[in-house]
Amino acid sequence: MAEKRSFKDVGKNKDVFSVGLIGYGGIGKFHTANWRNLNLYYPDLPKTIHLKGAAALSQESANLAVNEGGFEYGTIDYQRVLDDPEIILIDICTPNNTHYEIFQAALAAGKHIYIEKPLALNLDQARQMLELSRSSDRVIQIAFNFRFIPAVMKAKELIDKGFVGKVLNFRAQYFHSSYLNPDKLMSWRLTQDASGGGALVDLGTHIIDMMLYLAGPFKRVIAQAKTFIDQRPSATDNKTLETVLVDDHAHLLVELKNGGVGIIETSRIAGGSTDDLNFEIYGTKGSLKFSFMDSGWLYVYDAGDARNPLGGEHGFKQIQTLHEYPGNKIPGGRSLVNFLDTHANSQYQAVRAVLGLQPPSPTVQEGVNVQRILDASYRSALEEHWIDIL
Repeated sequence: MAEKRSFKDVGKNKDVFSVGLIGYGGIGKFHTANWRNLNLYYPDLPKTIHLKGAAALSQESANLAVNEGGFEYGTIDYQRVLDDPEIILIDICTPNNTHYEIFQAALAAGKHIYIEKPLALNLDQARQMLELSRSSDRVIQIAFNFRFIPAVMKAKELIDKGFVGKVLNFRAQYFHSSYLNPDKLMSWRLTQDASGGGALVDLGTHIIDMMLYLAGPFKRVIAQAKTFIDQRPSATDNKTLETVLVDDHAHLLVELKNGGVGIIETSRIAGGSTDDLNFEIYGTKGSLKFSFMDSGWLYVYDAGDARNPLGGEHGFKQIQTLHEYPGNKIPGGRSLVNFLDTHANSQYQAVRAVLGLQPPSPTVQEGVNVQRILDASYRSALEEHWIDIL
């Protein structure tokens, strides 16, 4: 029988990698599930992940982080977690309007940082966070977890090899139906002050990052952002209606710096959609298609395929993109990838970056790039014209 390790011994064990979590809400629980199992999923990790301290908004949530999440202690004072000398990495899973403050404090405490998207509430904050990161030797990685879908990783590999040639146009969507019910209560994600925006911030950050990653930098954007359900019940009194100022749906027309064009759509009120992220990329030499609802396949088209005789091998083909993550053993390459898996691989990459085994990716600069598109898009929607991406 294996000897049970005491929490008192963790700080003395150089083979332990202690994580501190700030924010034990929905996404914090996803991250926690992966931290608990990361060594099981990725046995090549040279250190054992230990859940040390968790800070939450309420003591009830802090207690849950201990009792169900497995953290050594829970607190409502996040500074206690930052001041813990045993903690190596801080995982920030709090509302968007708190990212800047906690990021600053974590760097001041000398911690490495794994931070949920978006990087900040607005572009000014994001730029300041970039400057802080440049004056620090700490590793910082942003949780744009959908980059770590195997099909997306394969698409990036093919694009970098020149398979599609010059990108001419793309279409990318990320749809949910989670806010379609008008009786859904108000929350921080529905308030401008806490979230900085609606569907475009919540979901659009992912698809904007993905298209910057795959299709290349944007030159300019014109956008619309629409609020269809403009009142919702208060979270404290469901008989009282509160005004909603953030967007339910947004769509962007972008021009790439290479002259190509693209369309981005995002919605939290797309009935029948669950986690429907998809894209099509068309180039001079080939094309790519992917849907997260069909995550086991990347569809590829090679314009150089023979068309004769009888159509030759011309047309889209399927590339199998299952759970083929480097280093991953469970569940292994025969399984489809789900939302939790994408976060697990992102967290695995962050630990490897802290250990000096690879550079961090996505970077703070890439978070700023996404924030720049968000700010330009909302400005375009307000002013109703093209905005250059500076």
